[in-house]
Amino acid sequence: MNYEDQDGFAVYGEDRIAVQCQIISRFKNEDTGKNYLVYTDGTKNEEGIKNMYVASYNPDSKEDTGLVPVASVEEWESISGFLEELRKELEARGLDR
Repeated sequence: MNYEDQDGFAVYGEDRIAVQCQIISRFKNEDTGKNYLVYTDGTKNEEGIKNMYVASYNPDSKEDTGLVPVASVEEWESISGFLEELRKELEARGLDR
């Protein structure tokens, strides 16, 4: 799937029901060399803040390789600064609720 030109996409749970997801941001991390997609399914945590998810993807693939979960602590540490800044920006603009 080409996530570059999309505002959203659907994922299918174990129950095979489609859940619509909204793309919040895309970014490339120079440390990992991977492209990432930050998205939400619209659910909220106990504090009323939207849940955000992140996964890597290959924008150059001709095949639908899908989203790949972040696999290691090192990868999380490498992208966590960007995610923290994104969360602050969304909060400041009132887009986190």
